Amino acid sequence: MVEAVTKIDKAGRVVIPKEIRARMGLKDDSALLIVEADRGIVVLKKLDIEDLAGKLRQELKKVDLEVIARRVEEESNKRDRKAHKALRN
Repeated sequence: MVEAVTKIDKAGRVVIPKEIRARMGLKDDSALLIVEADRGIVVLKKLDIEDLAGKLRQELKKVDLEVIARRVEEESNKRDRKAHKALRN
C-alpha cells in the first residue's frame, strides 16, 4: 500500500499523488466514487464506467421494462383521477 500526505485546497480539491495515480491507472478524466466511512476515513474508489455500463445492460436484460412502464402509467392515472376528483368537490 502506498501512503502519502496531501492537503485540500480552497476549492475543496485534493491532489492524488502521481505515484498512486500511475499505479492505479488514473487519468484526468477518471471517475472516482467517494465514500465517507467511519471514524474520519474517506474512501476513493476508481470506477470503470464501461464495466458498470456492461453490468447494467446485463441486469436490464432480466427486466421487463414494458411491465414497469405499465405500472408507472397506472399509478400516474390513479393519482390523476384522485386529484381531479378532489378538485370537483
